[in-house]
Amino acid sequence: MSTNSDHSTRTYFGWQHEKVAFLFGMTLQRVVMVAAAVLAAIWPLASARMQAGVVLWPVAAILTALAFLRLGGRTVDEWVLAFTSYHLGRSRTRHRFLSAAFAPEATADKTAPKPMDLPGLLAPIKIMEGRGPTGAPLAVAYHRLDRTYTAVARVRYSGISLVDSSRRDQRVASWGALLARLCTEGNPIIRVQALQRIVPESGAALRRWHADHVADGAPRQAVEVTSGLLAGATLSTSGREAYLAFTMDERRASGAIKGAGGGSAAAAGILTRHLRALGASIAGADLQIESWLGPRDLAEVIRTAYDPHSGRHLAERRANASAVNADGLAAGVDPAVAGPAAAESKPHAYAHDGAHSVTYWIHDWPRNQVYATVLAPLLGEGVHRRSFSMHIEPLGPREASRKVMGERTKRSVAVGMRQRTKQIVPEHERQALARAEAQDAELAAGHGLVRFTGYVTLTVTDADQLEDACLALEADAAAARIEIRRMWYAHDVGFVMGALPLGFGLPKKRW
Repeated sequence: MSTNSDHSTRTYFGWQHEKVAFLFGMTLQRVVMVAAAVLAAIWPLASARMQAGVVLWPVAAILTALAFLRLGGRTVDEWVLAFTSYHLGRSRTRHRFLSAAFAPEATADKTAPKPMDLPGLLAPIKIMEGRGPTGAPLAVAYHRLDRTYTAVARVRYSGISLVDSSRRDQRVASWGALLARLCTEGNPIIRVQALQRIVPESGAALRRWHADHVADGAPRQAVEVTSGLLAGATLSTSGREAYLAFTMDERRASGAIKGAGGGSAAAAGILTRHLRALGASIAGADLQIESWLGPRDLAEVIRTAYDPHSGRHLAERRANASAVNADGLAAGVDPAVAGPAAAESKPHAYAHDGAHSVTYWIHDWPRNQVYATVLAPLLGEGVHRRSFSMHIEPLGPREASRKVMGERTKRSVAVGMRQRTKQIVPEHERQALARAEAQDAELAAGHGLVRFTGYVTLTVTDADQLEDACLALEADAAAARIEIRRMWYAHDVGFVMGALPLGFGLPKKRW
């Protein structure tokens, strides 16, 4: 939702929390605990056995505290569930992952490439090769359990910080138009992920540019000095990598896939057809697609996220080779070795190939009206690697109307009940009702509705710097007016959601 704060600058607001769908905003386990607490409290009174209250009333108090007391943004029962789940997996050594020399071999054909060996949530992923919208090789990440196909584009954008307000608003509106185009009934594109990574610059591209543009008659001493300076350059600057991932649901596209002959190849072709149709909308949002990632390109993105030390070598290889490198290796990484050689999930962090990562979930977005540049402190250049990932799920018109009308009805009833009983209506209830009415009007005018969430992943190569880097990230998040929550006991899951452009990250609605 947006509004004009004055004649030139547009502000944005109206983000809403998604409510738990079981009963009164509580999960099933919390409802069971509350019911058990009520039963334990009234049983001694109903049975006239007051001595039983000595045991049951403390139990009722503990169950109530577990259901309603919050620590660090979670209820106590959620902490207990996360703690128990983590340690059950740890007892079965599921918190560790080993690959490299322990990677599985091809079963039948020994000359065939090794299968992918990825940890945790990525285990069902298989990277296939298709043909992109331009005819170049396209990496299609197939998730055999979710039955989804994901394609990733490396994009370049000119930014909004240094442009005038009208141009900035136009770019944001164009991005909204891209998402609105996906809010159609039965659209097979079910998720969009926008990922931005801030990584140290290797200098390989600069050295390659120098080698290509040095004049034949340049003084030898000048060339030697410049080459020496570039060869010894340290990682003192940061580069930005931006990716867009589009995920297609196999079940929604089943008819088109069968019509194209069926199978994974047909599904990849249908996905390519939808990506080609989105090309104009992507360009309209001032996003320039540098390339659709091929299998080796996508594997390189995954590999450099797990092993930051490999980034410099892979950048050198890509900068020094157009097709095949001098050592006979093509640019990129073989998908079979895209994952980490070793990884371990810890309660406070995720250790992988000599690096340590912490992921934060964006719990609350700005509640007041903000400008389009509100996230600038979070996305600014820093000393450590950061990844910011936003996951968006477009909703069809019928589901969007149902959600908006449900919210509007609930808020209207709450305000009406307070007015009839002569109670003061809290201001937050009035504002929530106004937002619901505005959403209903915008939906009737043809706008779309989406579910979305965001993650921030911080990666350091020195474990001693981890907590200092986390404090700096939390300070930047506060400056960006967002509230973040550290994903204790689930940093391996958070890493997949926040650092990799594979379409993960939007949880199903809890019951």
